[in-house]
Amino acid sequence: GMKSLELLKDACVEEYHIYPDHDYFGVDTKTSVFLPRSKQSCDHLYGENYLYTSCTGRCISASCPLRNIPRYEVCPEQFPSRIGTITNGKYLAFFTKSFGNIYTNRYFVCENKKRCVDYDKVCDLVDDCGDTSDEDHCSNHFKCNSSGHYIPKSKKCDGNFDCLDLTDECNEECSKQLLETTLLKGLSWLIGSLAVFSNIVIIAKSLVTLKRCKTSVAMTNRCLIILIALGDFLVGCYLVMIAIYDGIAFKRSYCHNQISWITSLKCSSIGIFSTIGSQVSLFAMTGLSVIRLHGIWNSMRVPGEVNMKKSLQVAAAMFSLVLASALIAVIPVIKKLENFFVNGVKFLDELKIFIGTPNKEKVFGVIEAYFGRTKKATLKWDMMISMVRNMFSRDFEYEDHTERVAKVNFYGNDGVCLFKYFVQNDDPQRSFVWGILALNFICFLFISLSYLLIGISSRRSSKSVAGSNNRQMQKRNRRMNQKIAIIIVTDFLCWIPFIVICVLHSVGALDATPWYALFSMVILPINSVINPLLYDDVLTEAIRRPSRVIWTRISSSIVYQRIWGWFNPAPTETVEVESIETRESKATTSDTNRTGELKKESSAPNIPDQSTTGGDKELETTTAEGDRYVRAWRILQPSRRD
Repeated sequence: GMKSLELLKDACVEEYHIYPDHDYFGVDTKTSVFLPRSKQSCDHLYGENYLYTSCTGRCISASCPLRNIPRYEVCPEQFPSRIGTITNGKYLAFFTKSFGNIYTNRYFVCENKKRCVDYDKVCDLVDDCGDTSDEDHCSNHFKCNSSGHYIPKSKKCDGNFDCLDLTDECNEECSKQLLETTLLKGLSWLIGSLAVFSNIVIIAKSLVTLKRCKTSVAMTNRCLIILIALGDFLVGCYLVMIAIYDGIAFKRSYCHNQISWITSLKCSSIGIFSTIGSQVSLFAMTGLSVIRLHGIWNSMRVPGEVNMKKSLQVAAAMFSLVLASALIAVIPVIKKLENFFVNGVKFLDELKIFIGTPNKEKVFGVIEAYFGRTKKATLKWDMMISMVRNMFSRDFEYEDHTERVAKVNFYGNDGVCLFKYFVQNDDPQRSFVWGILALNFICFLFISLSYLLIGISSRRSSKSVAGSNNRQMQKRNRRMNQKIAIIIVTDFLCWIPFIVICVLHSVGALDATPWYALFSMVILPINSVINPLLYDDVLTEAIRRPSRVIWTRISSSIVYQRIWGWFNPAPTETVEVESIETRESKATTSDTNRTGELKKESSAPNIPDQSTTGGDKELETTTAEGDRYVRAWRILQPSRRD
C-alpha cells in the first residue's frame, strides 16, 4: 500500500522508520516510507499505511498504536528462525528474515505478549491478536457493542445498519428519528390537522348541496369537488398518522424500531392511503378543470337536467378516478411483482451473515460466495431466499431461523412510508416511478392550460359587456383571475420543483435523499390545505369575515391613524370641506340619474322579436359574451350557483 504513495512525491516526503528508534547492533538501514508532508485525517487508512502515518505524527487526533517493544522473549511460539541482537546495550530484540534476505522487526506485539502480527494487520478492522489490542488504539473504526466486530468509521451514521445491534446508527451522535427536525414535527401536525378539518367541512357541505343540484354539470362539478376534498382528507390523515407515530408511539426509540417499522403492514397501509389520496385529488382537479373549460366553450348550450342515467354516468366516472388511483397505489405491493418493488429483506438476528436489510446485491454476494458461480439475471427474491435456507443445516432439531423473512417493500424505502419517488438508474422500479411522474406532469399541464383558457375567455367577454363600465363585473373578473393564478401557481410550486429534483436525483446530479421527509411532509401535502380555499367559498368566507372585522378595528384605531398620518400628511381643512361637498353633489346627481333611468325602463313597452338589424346583432353579440362571462364566473363559484 505504501508504494502507491510514491506517485505523490510532490505531496509526500520520504522518511526512514524503525520502532522503537533504538540503537540495534548490526542494523544500519531503516524502512523507507513515503508520508504526507502535513497532517491529515487517517480515518480512511488501514494496516501499515495507518500505522506509519500515525506513528510519525501525520494523523489528526490519532495516536500511534505501537505500545510494546519486540523483545526476543515475546511470542515464543512464533518465528522459530528468529535471530536476536543487542539493543541500546540493555535488552535483546528479535528480527526475522522477510522480503527476501532482509531482516526486519516490523511486528506488532499483542498485549498478551503471546502473539505478534505484521504491521499490515494492525488497525485493519480485524482482531488478529485475539485480545483486540491490535485495534484498541486505532481511530479509523467503530466497534459494535454486542458483537464486538469493527466497521470503518465512515460507515458510522451513514444511514445503513452495519452492526447487528444497530449501534452504528442508534447512538448519541446520530440516533435517527422518524421526523428529524422540530420544524418538520410541527408542520406535520399543523398541515395534517388543517387538511383534515377543512376537507371534512367541504365534504359535509358538498354532500348537502349535492342533493340540490338541478343540472348534470352542477352535479359533476360538485362530485369532483367532493373527490378533491376526499383525496386531501386522506393526505391529511397520513400526515397526522406519521406525526402520531413520531411523537407518541416512537419518540426517541424509532432508530431501534426502524427495521420493524419499514417492514410492517402499518407502514405499507399508510403509504397506500397517502398515494390514493394524492392521486385522487390530482385526477379530480384535472377533471374539474377540463369540465369547467368545456362549460365555458359551450356556455350557450342549455345543460341537461339530473336524471338516473346522468347520475350513473357521473358515479361511473368518479369510480374510475378512484380505481385508477387505487391501482397506482396497490401495484407496488402485489406479491407477483415483488421482484421489481422489494428493496431489501430482513432475516432474523440469529443469521449473523445478514445485517440490517440487505438488498438483492448483498444477498446475491453471499449466495455466490457459498455456492460458487451463479447466474444473477435468473435469480428472483423467492429463489434467493430459498437458496439462503439451503445454506443452513436442519439436523439435530436445530431451530430454523430462515423461515421468517420480512421484506422492505416499495413504501418502506423511508420511515415516512411515502411513494418512492426518488429512484436511481439501477432501481428496478424506475420505469414505474417515471411513468407516474410523467402522468402527474401531464395532469398539471391540463390544469394550467384549462384555467389559462378560462381566464382568457372570461377577460374577453367582460371587456365586451356594456363598454367595460360594469364595476361589479370587473370586480368579479379580478377575483376570478386571482383565483386562477393561485391555482396554477400552487400546483406549479408543488409538482414542478419536485419533479425536477426527482430527475436530478435519478441521473446522479445530486443526492436528494435527505430532502425526502421535507417533500413528503410539507411540499406535496400543502395543496391539501390550499385546495379547500380555492374550490369552495365556505372556508374562504369564514376566514374573510373575521379578517375584515379585525382590519376595520385596526384601521380605525388611533395608533394606526397616527402612523398613517406620518406617511400620508392630511391636506388643509378647506380642501377637505370642498372634497366632501363635491362628493355629496356627485352622489345626489348620480341618484337622480338612476331614478330617471329606472322610470324610463319601467315605462318602456315590451318589444317583440323582429328581424335582426345591425344594432340588434351588436346587442345579441354583447349579450352572448356577457352570458359567457357570467357562466365562467358561476362555474368557478359552484357553491353560489348551487
